[in-house]
Amino acid sequence: MRIAMILRPDADRVFGGDTVVMRKLSAAMCAQGVDVVVGRMDEMPPAREFDLLHIFALAPVDHAEAMIAWAQGGDAARWERRHPERRPPQTAAAVEGCEPVGRPFDSGPSAAWPPAQGASPLPASGSAAARGCAAVVFSPLYYSDFRDWFERAAVTVPRWRALARRLGKPVAWRLYRAWQTARLPYQSGWRRMRAALRAADVIATTSQWENGWLAGHFRLPADVRRAMCLSPLGIDAELYGRTFGEAELAAFRARYGLPTGYVAQVARLEEKKNQLAVIQALYDERIPLVFVGRDSPYYAAGYGDRCRALGAQRGGVHFIEWLPEAELPLLYANAAAHILPSWVEQPGLTSLEAGASGTRVISTAVSGLSEILGGDAWYCDPYDPASIRTTVHAALASPLSATLRPTLLARHGWAQAAAANLALYADVLRRRQRSTSI
Repeated sequence: MRIAMILRPDADRVFGGDTVVMRKLSAAMCAQGVDVVVGRMDEMPPAREFDLLHIFALAPVDHAEAMIAWAQGGDAARWERRHPERRPPQTAAAVEGCEPVGRPFDSGPSAAWPPAQGASPLPASGSAAARGCAAVVFSPLYYSDFRDWFERAAVTVPRWRALARRLGKPVAWRLYRAWQTARLPYQSGWRRMRAALRAADVIATTSQWENGWLAGHFRLPADVRRAMCLSPLGIDAELYGRTFGEAELAAFRARYGLPTGYVAQVARLEEKKNQLAVIQALYDERIPLVFVGRDSPYYAAGYGDRCRALGAQRGGVHFIEWLPEAELPLLYANAAAHILPSWVEQPGLTSLEAGASGTRVISTAVSGLSEILGGDAWYCDPYDPASIRTTVHAALASPLSATLRPTLLARHGWAQAAAANLALYADVLRRRQRSTSI
């Protein structure tokens, strides 16, 4: 079996979780004897040389459409002509296959790995190539519930500012979400994303929560919902399973001028990751904060500067633009907790890494992370500074979990993630073979 993974055009400039996943997952698959090619679109051989393409981003949609077109052995214009559902409907009900938003999500069966004794572990290579195209597994890594739009509108748009003041913010938020949801079928970007998802053989995310949200938001038909699966992520168990003596921990702190007992966050500096809210929520606290990450070129310009300015006013806030991967375990092991109160996470690789390194994990509640960490982590409302503050207090006042680290190291390494994804690929290719033989 030969697998393709295609990098974002800006992967070198904006390093993100999707890039990490492709690099780590492909290496683990290669170690298990599978041929995986990771590269840019213009570097990839024709799709007929591959059995399957695993896509790791729905946005930007232009790139997603180009990857689908490549997998189908054609160009983007040809793909668009074959998917008329991209065109605007006359009414919301006219969207093909639409079902009510919020319909319960029915998860399809997940493939087992390793296969039963005597069964062929993988379909014969070339099944997709015989048709000149590759099967597609789509992991969208996409979420937008309009909450961040509403937070801005409640301040900058007179109509919504007045409604928030007159009706109260919770009521205004519900009205805003209903209004935006009703408009979705008329928006080109939504239609294009929906068409790209429907063109995949399988949609596979990191959690049932994410699958359910995608199914509702994009009003996916029942057959697509039933086929949705899980594509688990992993952590480098060897790297994050290391233990350190006090001398090593102290040397790391001295190298970067860090105090003891800090709360850390590893993420790009951007609005979505919510660093400014952390500083604001803990402004009057004496808890040291350490942020590791470069400024993002996306979202609001100058966001990193605002974080640094407020951090300087507060004091006790440290910014590190970049750390070698080999030093991240030292950062986590020195931390009293790692916090990632993003607007959304799917589910947040750095949260898994921090937990595997033995520190407390504080995450956004807008995530499927609880399906992995359960009660061994703390979850906050990313839009509520009081929730962030009380969640940090609760985490720091609690003892370290005795089960979190050993569970992550034993069950969530990249080798296990690779095996589970290979099982998914095998199931997709078998279904393709059955459908073409009928």
